[in-house]
Amino acid sequence: MRYMNCYNMKMKRLLLTVMIAFVAGAAALNGQGQGYGQGYGQGAMRGDTEKLTAYKIAFFTRNLDLTPEEAEKFWPLYNDYSARKSKLQTDRLSLMRYTAQNQSNMSEGEISSAAERLMQSFSDESELVVTFNESIKKVLPPAKIIRLYHVENQYKQQLLRELNQRRQGSGQQGMRGRGSQVVNPGLEQ
Repeated sequence: MRYMNCYNMKMKRLLLTVMIAFVAGAAALNGQGQGYGQGYGQGAMRGDTEKLTAYKIAFFTRNLDLTPEEAEKFWPLYNDYSARKSKLQTDRLSLMRYTAQNQSNMSEGEISSAAERLMQSFSDESELVVTFNESIKKVLPPAKIIRLYHVENQYKQQLLRELNQRRQGSGQQGMRGRGSQVVNPGLEQ
């Protein structure tokens, strides 16, 4: 029994270390974009929020081929799902950053608790996806539901291409995208 507890603690510590490394890598990549204040800082992005939202609605509606009736029912469900998912991810990232910065000062119990909260966060997100999928089945046919997950990825890739284009246009190194095609999501200033 004692061996299992020791094994579990080692696994939790290993898992937490891997997650911390992941967060550190993500933070490093995220940090690359924080220095591009020449017209593209957070203030400029706030002004683009409405354009971005309108573009997202048009992109999803067009690529999912939503009818007006489907769109009317889809968007409240999707917006709620998206906001909840974003909150879970933001809270998880915050916990991971806190743990990465304070791990050396944390007790085994605190580390174990943080690992449990991280696992619960992943579990909650998984449950959220399942619940959303059940709700969306009442609104969209199965083919459009499958397409939805594909469209979400296309949308993210397109925004990353636009961000990379902006970074390269301002003389900054951006992450290399998979394709050379650049699509403008309507965020030009």
